[in-house]
Amino acid sequence: MIRPVEERYRTVRELFPELRTEVFNGRIVVNDTGTWQHNTILAQVLFQLMPVVAERGWEIWPNITIFLGAEADRYVPDLTVVPQRPVMESDEAVRGDSTLLLVDVVAAGGAYDDHVVKPLGYAPAGVPLYLVIDPFQRLVKLYSEPGRDGYTRETVEPVGAPLTLPAPWDHPLDTGGLLCV
Repeated sequence: MIRPVEERYRTVRELFPELRTEVFNGRIVVNDTGTWQHNTILAQVLFQLMPVVAERGWEIWPNITIFLGAEADRYVPDLTVVPQRPVMESDEAVRGDSTLLLVDVVAAGGAYDDHVVKPLGYAPAGVPLYLVIDPFQRLVKLYSEPGRDGYTRETVEPVGAPLTLPAPWDHPLDTGGLLCV
């Protein structure tokens, strides 16, 4: 008998708690920890977001599952920004519509999931902003204005071009400073 995906997902999370475990279209994906380049890009993002996050009392979580619905996939972005007292589905999962920004740095082999699969799961769950930093294509992509069928707005900029996070952020990102590796 084949166990449901949710049960297998929990088992894998228990076996490998130090690794990021996600579910994409019914397949369980266990991701290694990031490379030094991946982590350096994340550090650059953190340096730029921290002043706004600290000023507004928000929090940045580096390893939390995004709850997209009872029968939906389970994604773990590289960074999740949440307001004070976000709505949690469980100790390990925050509701998508209770986030302020999700950030992923594309890793080798993960481009399709980050650029296509995740936005299609995040938008119907009400994730307001999803930022994808792609060091391989040297671009940043911001998904905003979520709807039932996906995001209605995608802003794509080459590294070095200005990108401003919309409300509630109203904060510019120095995209050239993100890929200094």
